[in-house]
Amino acid sequence: MYFILSKILSFLLQPITWLLLLLLFALTSKRPLRQKRAISVALFVLLFFSNKFIFTRILQLWEVNTMTLNELDRSYDIGILLGGYSAPEIIPNEDRHNFNSRANRFNNAIELYFKGKIKKILISGGTSSIIVDYPREASAIEQYLLTLGVPAEDLIVEPNSRNTRENAVFSAEIIQRNYPEASCLLITSAWHMRRAHGCFRKVNLSAIPFSVDFMNEAQRPSLGFYLLPSPDVFENWEYILREWVGYLVYRGRGYI
Repeated sequence: MYFILSKILSFLLQPITWLLLLLLFALTSKRPLRQKRAISVALFVLLFFSNKFIFTRILQLWEVNTMTLNELDRSYDIGILLGGYSAPEIIPNEDRHNFNSRANRFNNAIELYFKGKIKKILISGGTSSIIVDYPREASAIEQYLLTLGVPAEDLIVEPNSRNTRENAVFSAEIIQRNYPEASCLLITSAWHMRRAHGCFRKVNLSAIPFSVDFMNEAQRPSLGFYLLPSPDVFENWEYILREWVGYLVYRGRGYI
């Protein structure tokens, strides 16, 4: 039930949902004053949540900066890669693995492996769909990495988790059972690291955080950066809003 509720909440936390509801209200309301107010609020939602400068400033406060790849002065036994970067709905998909906009989460982890910063990759992630029976992400990524030449003995698969809490619980069970002395690097998006690292600490798995997939951008002296609406920013706000709510819920439930 909690998993289903989280998916419903994700839909409601999208600024595009708010915009559509406000416009629908404006179209159906019979009171001119309410119509005017709804359109005004819709315009504010559109401008605020599509402004790249505002979004960048908020990311600077929220995203977790950790050490860079060049600052890693040792090789870790296991890199724990959290899922959420695949796009199984894209077709064709029979002969390839498709990625969504969070692909850097995967790409940076593979870079760590091939540069010798991690010896094994623990791929954590099941399926997040409540409607379509997609393949489990970790299992699909395992097959993809095998085709790229990564040895099977360097891959650890955790295919059952559906959220960050389960990522931590199920990964900890595997590592504490099979690799109790392993040094671990936790690899996930910078905007997701606060909640993820908190979950792993809660299950008593010591893992050094390594943030990837930053959304923060360098400020540019251009009109577009400060004033013009950006569709990418409008979409990316969903990740941050969902993450904030998830963080508060996890704190309330004692997961972090």
